[in-house]
Amino acid sequence: MVAKRLNTQNAGWYRFLIGDFECTSLWDGYIHHGYEGIFPNADSEEMERLKAEYRLPQDFIPMDLNPVVVNMGDKLVLIDAGMGKYSDMFGETMGLLEENMAAAGLDPADVDIVLMTHLHPDHSFGLIKSDGSAVFPNAEVHVSRLDHEEWTDPANLDRNDHKKPWTEGTIQALKPYEGKIKLFELGEEVLPGVTTMSVVGHSSGQAAFIFESKGDQVVFTGDAAHHHIFDPIHPEWYFHMDFDTDPERGAQAKADIFERVCDDGILYHGYHFPFPGLGEIVPAGDGTYRWIGDQFTPRLSANRNR
Repeated sequence: MVAKRLNTQNAGWYRFLIGDFECTSLWDGYIHHGYEGIFPNADSEEMERLKAEYRLPQDFIPMDLNPVVVNMGDKLVLIDAGMGKYSDMFGETMGLLEENMAAAGLDPADVDIVLMTHLHPDHSFGLIKSDGSAVFPNAEVHVSRLDHEEWTDPANLDRNDHKKPWTEGTIQALKPYEGKIKLFELGEEVLPGVTTMSVVGHSSGQAAFIFESKGDQVVFTGDAAHHHIFDPIHPEWYFHMDFDTDPERGAQAKADIFERVCDDGILYHGYHFPFPGLGEIVPAGDGTYRWIGDQFTPRLSANRNR
């Protein structure tokens, strides 16, 4: 008998505790992104050195999509919605959020709130199914006022760059949530135990969400950083001149949040970091940082030294 190769892979789901909050990181897939345009102010020799030292792919950057569900006891909160199945604008390697929620024992209909770090396609298009209906029919969608203004601006529909299709898709993704979209100002507390931090730059209103329970903290950072090696070692590198609304401001926001998590002992979740995206940013003592990702473990424990 010849066994048929399946040629599929799925990181699935990963559960962890923050105080009394039960968190589940969920894999929506990954973006297969070439190096073209990435980190345009990077030194090419330094980038090649890091590729070699850390055994990174030579011709592409795999960026995972890691939405997270947080069970706060009284509310089920989702941070970002992935790319979903509504669009293949970024390729066909995404759209696994719903099946991985099911595998993790989570029902999209039970989600009370979706917190959006920002409204780029790989974060917001997963709000809807292929037919345009809501994936999370009972949820409110919370997004910063500034980000909502940028990505629902009708003026974008007359542009000739990426902002036109991205805005068209965002408007469509938000449509079934009309009347349930809640806007907040950066820096506000959006829920008891959940505060926001400005990481503006990649988009005009990008927010990070800091969850705290029983003295434990985790921050969900969206696209403040995109890569677990390049960004901590070189926070001054811009991500992409075409897709960052303000590249210089984005680099500064990245440095600011790295400094804050180190100073305050906050666990870091990188949306595009290797699944499950969870770990620690630690200072290297020379103004740079390193990423120490959590070891995947079957044990569910609130003890960070497990």
